[in-house]
Amino acid sequence: MLVHRVALVAIALLACSFPPAFGQTNRATFPKAFDRYVLYATYDRGFAKEEAFALPETLALAKAGKPLPPGTQLVLGIWRARQLAEYFVMEKGVNWGADFPADVRTGDWHFQQFDTTRQVMRTAFAERCQSCHSSQSRDDYLFTIDRMRTYIP
Repeated sequence: MLVHRVALVAIALLACSFPPAFGQTNRATFPKAFDRYVLYATYDRGFAKEEAFALPETLALAKAGKPLPPGTQLVLGIWRARQLAEYFVMEKGVNWGADFPADVRTGDWHFQQFDTTRQVMRTAFAERCQSCHSSQSRDDYLFTIDRMRTYIP
């Protein structure tokens, strides 16, 4: 009986030491240089307002019609009841698409939700972002590329 319990505890500990086989990696981080980001678009969505931010260099690349390189981070600030409620970050990395099955892949972009103190909100599900952005494959999975290209400082 004791051997059986020890074996069950060992199996449980071993299972907790490894991520689940179907768990997805999320590499998106909050930009360290967010103070350099500029607001390039705002959107009213019913009771929420969204503000889109990018680095000036990112906007210049988009304006020139060049692809956004790995390392690009885009930030969406979400406002509710006239208060900043959360941020969403979309970050591109080298071969990050390989972290996901082809049917849910959004290029090499990863997504993460952050609270207003810029800490990861563990309740966020990147799948929701991926499923929506997958419809924008022709524009590198971006909804705001047109606004980036027409941005005037």
